[in-house]
Amino acid sequence: MRLIILLSLIFSFSVLGNEVRDNSDLTQFDHPFLLGDWYLVNPNPDQSKENFLAIKLTLGSNYSFKIDIQKRDYSVDHWEGHYTANEDTIILGLNTSEPQVYQYAANHNLLNLNGVTFTKALSNSLAGMWSGAHFEGEHALSTDAHKFDLILQPDFVFMFRVSNDDGDEAVHRGVYYTEGEHLVLLYESGEHETRYTLNKDTLTLEMEEGELYAVLNRIR
Repeated sequence: MRLIILLSLIFSFSVLGNEVRDNSDLTQFDHPFLLGDWYLVNPNPDQSKENFLAIKLTLGSNYSFKIDIQKRDYSVDHWEGHYTANEDTIILGLNTSEPQVYQYAANHNLLNLNGVTFTKALSNSLAGMWSGAHFEGEHALSTDAHKFDLILQPDFVFMFRVSNDDGDEAVHRGVYYTEGEHLVLLYESGEHETRYTLNKDTLTLEMEEGELYAVLNRIR
């Protein structure tokens, strides 16, 4: 029972409709699945009419974007600016003479722009299997849990498990997204944001107000 309580506390999220938006809190961003680095690779550049090898599109929570287009001669065209989006339309290049309007659909790792599919990729070595017994914080101390296991797949799916000395465990699964030092775990009943530090094969997770501090080691 204590493990279930710990997991629910770790993954708690309150929606306050009248609260002032905090731009530093990714959980308040309207379209979180847009965030990240998106790639489109030309599978047959020598036979294609399109003069590019790869395209990288980066969308930020401050509504800024960057596009890098690597051409077949390996030169790179760069474009950046600001964007806006609703549930199905994104406009790149606000306040320019020729803003680009796209119909889009997105999930945790795929972005379709006008029928062209981009794939999200991690910009660091965050993906892997992580495990640790060193954790502290207000909620961790109130339970008998002794081990955390976290799997972050490269396709942005996660699994989080808490276990105790008796072999009892509680498991949570969902998808995640990142920006800078922020890691947001999104699951069926809500979402929670952590700040992370990655130092070679050591991953440190920290939640606000001392709720949880955990040091995990890479096991794969």
